[in-house]
Amino acid sequence: MGDNLNMALNDDMMEAATGGLADTDPYGYVCEGTIIKSAGSAAGKTMYSVDADNGRKYWATWSYETVLSKGERVQLIHADDGSYILEAIID
Repeated sequence: MGDNLNMALNDDMMEAATGGLADTDPYGYVCEGTIIKSAGSAAGKTMYSVDADNGRKYWATWSYETVLSKGERVQLIHADDGSYILEAIID
């Protein structure tokens, strides 16, 4: 009877047990996106909600004095610390 309780774990079973595999972006440039709204500023940085071209939405930090407006296009970067930052699109 005890033998029926011990089964080999495979990737599918582990994924189901842990709630699925995380969908993470590689570090560095992710894609371009469009500013949705600002969440306010602190310590010279402003948080923005971004509708990314990869179909996902992100919260990311803008570290420049200029203020971004809804609809402006930016680059989305995944920083080494796991956060997301915004950079200007340079033509």
